[in-house]
Amino acid sequence: MKKLSLLLLSFLLFGCANATTQITTVYQLNNPIYKVGGSEQTESYAAAKKRFPYAKMMPYSSVEELLPALQTEKIDGAVFDRPTLDHAAALFNEAFVVLPEDLAEGHVAIAAPKKKTELMKQVNAYIKKYKKDGTYKDMYERWVLTPYPTMPKIKEPGKPERTLKIATEIQNRPMNYRNTQGEVVGFNVELIKRLALYLNAKVELVVMDYDKLYEAVGTGAVDLAVASMDVKEGFESSILFSDEYVDCPVAVMVRKEK
Repeated sequence: MKKLSLLLLSFLLFGCANATTQITTVYQLNNPIYKVGGSEQTESYAAAKKRFPYAKMMPYSSVEELLPALQTEKIDGAVFDRPTLDHAAALFNEAFVVLPEDLAEGHVAIAAPKKKTELMKQVNAYIKKYKKDGTYKDMYERWVLTPYPTMPKIKEPGKPERTLKIATEIQNRPMNYRNTQGEVVGFNVELIKRLALYLNAKVELVVMDYDKLYEAVGTGAVDLAVASMDVKEGFESSILFSDEYVDCPVAVMVRKEK
C-alpha cells in the first residue's frame, strides 16, 4: 500500500509530462524530467532549489554559461534575475522566452564597507532621486528591453572632491559586461557614472569576479560595489547594503520550442 501511495503521489505531482511538453509556467519545471540551471553563488539559484525540489538542479559558475546551456538543451530552464533574462529574450527573441510568473522576490543593492555610513546615505539619496526623476525608467528601457543598447556619454566631474574605488563584474549582460570594443558597459556602469557625477567624485573602476565582490567590500578594499549584488544574510557585520535600486525578481527562461 505504501508503494502504491507513492506511485499515486508521483502521478498527481507530475502527471504524464515528458521532455517534449510545452513549458508555459514555472510550476511545470518542478519535475524530475527537467534540468534547471542557475548561477550557483546567487540567491536566484538558492530560490530555485527551494521551489524545484523534484527537478535536477544544474549549477553554473556564471550567468554567461546559462544561455549556451539552454540553447544546446543541456538544461530546460535558466533561472536568474528578470532584467538579465528579459534582455536575453529581447536579444534572442527567436530562441528564448521568459515565463510570466516570478519565481521569487529578488533584492539587489549597492554595497559599501560597514564604516562608510555617510557615503551610503548619499548613495541612497541618489537612488531615491534617480527613481523619482525618470532616470531609472529610461535606463531600464534602454538597457533591459532594447536588444543592442549603447552607453550614453556622461560627463565626468570637472573638479572632483574625492576618488572612489568602485567594483563591478563583467559577466551579466546587460547589467555589466564588455562590449565588442572591450569597454566595460551596462546598466550598472552607467549608474556608476551618474552616481559619480552626483557625488562629485572621480571613479577608479575595479573589475572582479562576482564571488569576490563581497569580500572586497567587507574588507574595505573598495568603497562601493555596483554589480546587481544580492542582499545576503550573514554580512551585516561587515557590509552596508543600499536601498534596492532596480526591480529584480527571480525569473525563468526556456527555449521557445519547449
